[in-house]
Amino acid sequence: MENTRPDSSDPSSAESKVIAANLEFYRQIADKYDRYETGTFDPNVQQSMEDDLDRIQAWLVTHGRMPSCLDCGGGTGNIALKMLERGWKVTVVDVSDEMLGRLKEKARTKGYSPRLVSSSIERFLTATSSTHDVVAFGAVLHHLYSFERVVRLAAHRVCPGGFFYSNFDPVVPKRPFWARAFHSLDTAVAKLALDPSDFLPGVERRLRKLFLPRDPLLGRPVAGPGDLAEYHALSGLDDARILHLLGMAGLQIVEHQRYATGRTTVVRLLNERLRFLESFKIIARRASGKVSRAKHLSH
Repeated sequence: MENTRPDSSDPSSAESKVIAANLEFYRQIADKYDRYETGTFDPNVQQSMEDDLDRIQAWLVTHGRMPSCLDCGGGTGNIALKMLERGWKVTVVDVSDEMLGRLKEKARTKGYSPRLVSSSIERFLTATSSTHDVVAFGAVLHHLYSFERVVRLAAHRVCPGGFFYSNFDPVVPKRPFWARAFHSLDTAVAKLALDPSDFLPGVERRLRKLFLPRDPLLGRPVAGPGDLAEYHALSGLDDARILHLLGMAGLQIVEHQRYATGRTTVVRLLNERLRFLESFKIIARRASGKVSRAKHLSH
C-alpha cells in the first residue's frame, strides 16, 4: 500500500480539518461501513452502478489494452471491485488505511490486486499528472471541503476517449427546512434498523450540538468527526455547477440524473413521493484526441 501523506502543509486550514475528520471518522466506522452505508448494499444503487459501468465499458475504446481506472475515495471497494470484475486495471485512493485494508482483503479473496494509495484525493490529484480511462467517485464528493477543485483536477486526469463518473452524492435541497427534518428521520430510522448500538449516542451528539458554538473557521458546531467528514451532506452539492466545470474542462455530458434516496427501504419509498432528499449521478466523456479547452482549471 502506497502512502503519500502528509496531506496538507497547513493543518489549520478548513480543508485540512475536513481531511483529518474523514481520516478519524472512517477509522471509527470502517468495521461496520459495509453493513450501514446504504450505497454499499442497496440493490437499486448497486444495479445502477453495474449498469453505468457496463455502458462505460461498451463505449470505451482502448485499442486492446486493459482500461486504466482511478477510484477516488474508493473506501472498501464499492466501485473498485466492480471494475476489477470487468478485468480493468484499478488504482484506489483513500485517506483511510482501515478502509483500504478491508478492500485489500476483499480483493485478495477474489484474486484481484488493485493498486492501493493511502492519501487524501486532494493531495493525490494535485501531485499526479497521469491520466486514466475512467476516473470515478462513489458517494465521495460531499465529503470534500473543496469539491469543485477536486472535480476540476479529476476532469483533467481523464484521457482522450475516457470517462468521468460520479454517483450517490446529495443535491442541494429545494426545501432546506424539510430536507433537514427528513434527513434526521432518515438517519434515526437507519440507526435503529442498521446500527442500533449507536442510536442513543447519536441522539446525544445531536442534542449536544444544539448548545455548542459554531466553529469560526468552518461555520458550524462540531460534536464529532462525522460533522466535518459528511461536510456537504445536508447542504448538498450544486450538480449544475459540476456539469459546468466538466464542460469547461472539455468533457461532454453523457448522462445526468437525479433520484430520490433513503437509507432504508421504507424511507426511500416515502421520499420517492416527497423528493425531499435527492442524489445525482453524472457520466461525462472526453472526446478521442481532444485536449482540454481550459488547462488552467487543473491548477
